[in-house]
Amino acid sequence: MADPDVVAGLLLARCELMKTEGPALPVAMPDVSFTPPTSGKYLRVDLFTNAPFWEGLKSGKIDQGLLQVTVVWPRNTGAIAIRRAVADVLAHFPKGLALFAPGARVRVNKEPWESSPIIEDHQTSIPVTISWTAV
Repeated sequence: MADPDVVAGLLLARCELMKTEGPALPVAMPDVSFTPPTSGKYLRVDLFTNAPFWEGLKSGKIDQGLLQVTVVWPRNTGAIAIRRAVADVLAHFPKGLALFAPGARVRVNKEPWESSPIIEDHQTSIPVTISWTAV
């Protein structure tokens, strides 16, 4: 069983890279104070854990969960630019991506997927969900 703090640290460190790589947008991290930029364009990160499962006697317990990176965009600015940012997030977390730390290995175990846009008064949001396992 991997240390939950180490697993979270690996996943969130990968998200931090999106400030300069991929979509190159500000990143709102879970439970961290954040002021949205005046452009209205940013990423919101949420980390969810699920119940672990047993792979077998040799592998033991495997932790699993979902990382959700939501692309937030100002409303009425068109669908193309936000979809490019979504594509960058998808590419940043390819299936098979492995993140390592002492005593922990986190792997993106499925192709990440985007959900339908959520259109609100002043913004459009598109969640991207990344499934992960950790040992």
